Amino acid sequence: MSIAQFISFPISVLLFIWMLRIKKDDPFPKGSVLKMVITGVLCVIGATIITLLLGLLALAIRLGPDTVKQMFSNPDPEVAAGISARIEALNGKPTLWRTFIQNFVFVAAIEEGLKYFAMRISSAKPGVIKNRMDALICAAIVGIAFQVVEDFTYASGLAIAVMRAVMPFHFLFGAIMGYYYGLFLETGNKSDHVKALLIPILIHGLFDFSIKCIEINDYYFIFTLVVMVLTFALAVYVIYKIHKWSKDGTLSKPIPALNSEEAGV
Repeated sequence: MSIAQFISFPISVLLFIWMLRIKKDDPFPKGSVLKMVITGVLCVIGATIITLLLGLLALAIRLGPDTVKQMFSNPDPEVAAGISARIEALNGKPTLWRTFIQNFVFVAAIEEGLKYFAMRISSAKPGVIKNRMDALICAAIVGIAFQVVEDFTYASGLAIAVMRAVMPFHFLFGAIMGYYYGLFLETGNKSDHVKALLIPILIHGLFDFSIKCIEINDYYFIFTLVVMVLTFALAVYVIYKIHKWSKDGTLSKPIPALNSEEAGV
């Protein structure tokens, strides 16, 4: 276990226990929490597969059908070396625009989209989500499970790894997603439904983009630092608000539409 994992794992466990403690007086239906954890883990696998397939597809398009056909039909070492050199030339030095697309589309949108579906699947059973706090906790647990697995597979420099470790960002993205999804369930406002997915994607994309920027050029250090500080501050604020809401019951009021459906009205 690396230093980063040694730091991140206990933080994730504490957040997970905290989420369950908030629900101790009205626990989720049996098996629902396990479903949240499993779907969160599966999201990491799904995101890896989708990203790999999309990357291969993008590479095939850039190389052209003739080159792709040649890759599979001609095993000659010289041909393979030539194609490899061409791939390296196509990749070239990373640019800000390519890094932006990779992190907002190929990472943030895919991961948050999968976590959104994981939240929906794990909370589909009647009685899992009764109020806005339930939606928030459900999405947060999916995010925690995702982060635990991702932290064991993510490779980077020590400084970035530790920075990621102390930042419960997937918990943050999940809590924001669950907050707006719960708001949508309560109000029926479609814009809240859009926010449930769009806001986590934007914050996630910016977070990852800032990390990759410093890998492109050290001059982006200040930008990366500012984004890290703001994201950490947002995480602290969200944790404070969840604690406050859990005490005053702001998000614990039953959602009439859900309770009516559950009662068969």
